[in-house]
Amino acid sequence: MTNPRALASDLLSRVKRDDSYINLLLPTYLSRKGVSEGDRGLIQELTYGALRWQLQYDACIDFLAQGKSIEDSVRVALRLGFHQLFRMRIPSHAAIHETVELVKQKSPKAAGFTNAILRNADRAGLESLVKEASSKCNSIEALSIETSHPAWMIRAFIDALALDSRDDVALLLSANNKTPDVNLAALSPDAMRRLKQAGLAQSPISPIGFTVEGNPEPLISHDVRVQDFGSQLVALTLLELVDKNVDFLDMCSGPGGKSAVLLSGLGQQGTIDCFEPFSHRAKLVRDAVGHDNRVSVLEHFGQSASQNSYDAVLLDAPCSGLGSIRRKPESRWRKSPNQLPELNALQTELLDAGLFALKPGGVLLYSTCSPVISETNSQVVDALVRHPEVELIDLNPTLKGISPTLELNQARKTVQLWTDLHETDSMFMAGFRRVG
Repeated sequence: MTNPRALASDLLSRVKRDDSYINLLLPTYLSRKGVSEGDRGLIQELTYGALRWQLQYDACIDFLAQGKSIEDSVRVALRLGFHQLFRMRIPSHAAIHETVELVKQKSPKAAGFTNAILRNADRAGLESLVKEASSKCNSIEALSIETSHPAWMIRAFIDALALDSRDDVALLLSANNKTPDVNLAALSPDAMRRLKQAGLAQSPISPIGFTVEGNPEPLISHDVRVQDFGSQLVALTLLELVDKNVDFLDMCSGPGGKSAVLLSGLGQQGTIDCFEPFSHRAKLVRDAVGHDNRVSVLEHFGQSASQNSYDAVLLDAPCSGLGSIRRKPESRWRKSPNQLPELNALQTELLDAGLFALKPGGVLLYSTCSPVISETNSQVVDALVRHPEVELIDLNPTLKGISPTLELNQARKTVQLWTDLHETDSMFMAGFRRVG
C-alpha cells in the first residue's frame, strides 16, 4: 500500500485503535513503508490536519449528512477529503476523486454518499458550512466549532488567561492550530557550533535552542535533542536558581529531555537522580543521560524521594498536557475535565514529596505543560498553605536573565508561557525555596 491517502487513513485508524500519538507513530510507520520524502510531507499534513480540525470537520460532515449514520472508516476518509478541499492546495476534483476511491476500498456502498457530501461541501465553502453547523450554538460552542477545540478546553483557557489579565482566547486557539516549528536543544558547545554551521536559526528565547526546517533526524545526536523551547527554559531556570555542584532530583524524568538539559549545565561535583517508575520511559532517560556517572536513573515513583536529601528538585508533573496540543492534536479528543481531579491529587502528592525532599535552602521548580488553573496557580497557593517552611521565588528576574526578550507578567512570581505570545508550548513554572 503506497497511496499516500490510504496510508494517511491507515495511520489515523491506528491512532484511534491503539490510543497512539501521531508524532510517535508517524516516523517509524513511514520508514517501514518506505515512503518517499515527497509523500512524507503530504501524509504528515493530511494526518496532522485531519486530527487538528476533527471537531470542525465532523460538525460540517454531520450537518451535510442530516442525521445519516457514518462508518468510522468513511468518516476518516471524509475528514481527509475536507482537509484537502479546504486547507491544502489540491484541486477540488482531485480531492473528491481520491477520497471516493479511498472509500471504495473498504466501503464501496458508501462511495456515492461520500461523493455527494464532498461535492456539497465544495459548493458551499468552509466558512458557510461552519456558520450553518454552529447556527444553533452558544458563543463558546460556536467558537469550539470554528477553532476545533472542545468547549471545556476553551473555558479552561479563558480562566487561565484571566490570571494574566488577558481576554483574547481566540489568539491562543489560533496559535494552537498552527503547525509548530521543530525545536532543537544544543547540549554542548560543540553542538552549538555544529547547529550554527548548519545554518539553523537560533531561538529568540532559549540560549540553547534552534529551529530546524524539515526532517531533524540527520541532526540528532547525543548532544542534540528535539525539545520545545519552553521545556528547555524549565530546566535552564532550575540551573540558574542553584549552585551547579549540588545534588539534583528529577522526580518525573521520562523521557529524559529536561534531565539532559540539567546534565549539560551540571558541575563536576554535582549529581542527578532521575526517578521514572515505568521501564520503557526509564530506558529513554538512560539513553539520554545514562552515559554520565554523575547520573543515576532509578525506576522509582517520585513520591519515594527521601526527606532532606536534595539541593535542587525538578518536578515536571504529570498533567493534562493542554499546553502542547498543537504538537499532539489527538490530545484534544482524548482529554476530559473528568480526568482533572485525579491529576490534581497526584500533582499535590508529588509536590508534597518534592518539598519534603529539599534540604534547608534547597529549591524546587514545579512545572506543567498546561495552563489550567487547578494544575498551576491553585497547586502553588495550596502548597504554600500546607508548607510554611517554604517560600515562593519570584522567577521573573531569573527568566529575564536567561532570556532578556521574554515578555512576562511582572505582577506574578510564577511564570506562564503562552503559545501565541512566546511560540512555545504553554508551560507553567513556579519556584519554591525551603527556608532555614
